[in-house]
Amino acid sequence: MRVTERASLHTARGGVFFVATSLGLLCVLLLMVVCKADAQQPEALRLTLPEAVALAIENNYAVRIADEIIYERQAGISEAKAANRFQLSLQGAYSRLGPQTAFEIPTPQGTEFVEIGADEHHQYGLSLYKSLYSAGRNQALVRLSRLNVDISELQAAVTQRQIALATTGTFLGVIQAQQLADVAQQIVDSAAEHWRIAKARYDVGVAPQFDVLRAEVDIANAQQNVITAQNAVDLGKTVLKRILAVDVTTPLEIVPPPEPSVIDVAPMACLSLAQSRREEIILVQKAADAAQVSMRLARAARGINLDLVGAYNRHTASGFSSDYDWNVTLSLSKPITDGGASRARQRQAYHQLQQARLTCEQLKEQVASEVWEAYLKLEEAKSKLQATEKTTEQAQEAFRLAEVRYDAGVGPAVEVTDARVALTAARTNHVNALYAYQLAEAELLSAINVSADELPLASEQE
Repeated sequence: MRVTERASLHTARGGVFFVATSLGLLCVLLLMVVCKADAQQPEALRLTLPEAVALAIENNYAVRIADEIIYERQAGISEAKAANRFQLSLQGAYSRLGPQTAFEIPTPQGTEFVEIGADEHHQYGLSLYKSLYSAGRNQALVRLSRLNVDISELQAAVTQRQIALATTGTFLGVIQAQQLADVAQQIVDSAAEHWRIAKARYDVGVAPQFDVLRAEVDIANAQQNVITAQNAVDLGKTVLKRILAVDVTTPLEIVPPPEPSVIDVAPMACLSLAQSRREEIILVQKAADAAQVSMRLARAARGINLDLVGAYNRHTASGFSSDYDWNVTLSLSKPITDGGASRARQRQAYHQLQQARLTCEQLKEQVASEVWEAYLKLEEAKSKLQATEKTTEQAQEAFRLAEVRYDAGVGPAVEVTDARVALTAARTNHVNALYAYQLAEAELLSAINVSADELPLASEQE
């Protein structure tokens, strides 16, 4: 009997040891997996609004493509300048010839056959070309290339401003979503506190069960709003990551900007700044300059051309020539007629100039309309922001009084619910008004093309 008991005890101890060892190994494996997952988790990217804008301008594909266009146009300047420089080329050739040509020459020893040429021929040499006068064609090509660079730089600046505004709007949208999520969570916490009070009153028999059930329903509804608000935050961050051109799996931490100070701007100063600073207007003016240069280029096609041409060649000597030759030539040419092609190009350039001038006037009106709309939008957002600040304070006080009245047993539960609904609406309206004001300010700054530091320029009365 004792042997059997000892065997059973030994078996039980062995089983316990096996189970403990297995659990220990499992814990180690789980710990290794967790540590590995933590090691692979990318570091969170923490950004303020200026940092986000700078990162977007650095990484965004549209901005990078615009930069590459600038580099391409800059290379075009060197290509245009090459027309005025010396051009040197090397060429060579090797040939086998046949049949051989010969003739007889009488000599004191008798008739001798003399071959003309050889059965193989090689030639190599240098050629030199220099345009001395082109009736302004070469200068026009260089000028046109420089204008193309200016236009591409202005287009890149427009792209950067658009990306900066898109980044700002998306960044502020994420802040708005986060603040709405905070409002939703505050409502959950408030509903939970009301449930606690209602439950305590119900337990002592001074409140009906309906109050407890209604509080539980309020909590459940508020939690749904928290989930929806948090999903909006995640979606907003995803859009922002795409603008920033960062990996979608990178954790993003947004640093809210400080509370904005309400600004006063002068609409006429804003309009004046926009007309002088918007790159689109300057870009169209550059396009008009390019059209004028194209007209000069078309006229130059019918002008006089003076070129210097030279060559030095080495080749197989023959019976009547040496093994080298050279030449220098001044070439003067003047097209008589090209079938009207140059005049047609000149007319095309003229109409391009007229299009650019009309587009410039149209764009000035469009910019003025954009600035005026942005100004009106800012004024509206300013009024709403100031109004919601006062409304939120009043709703907060009304909710506090409703809770006090219910806790004291002199107010109904529905009064607390109504006050909470009003407070939620007030807080939500304030968050939306704050976002609308910040976005309106950013849009006005973009419309007049000034930075926040230059904003006092838009406040100067004319």
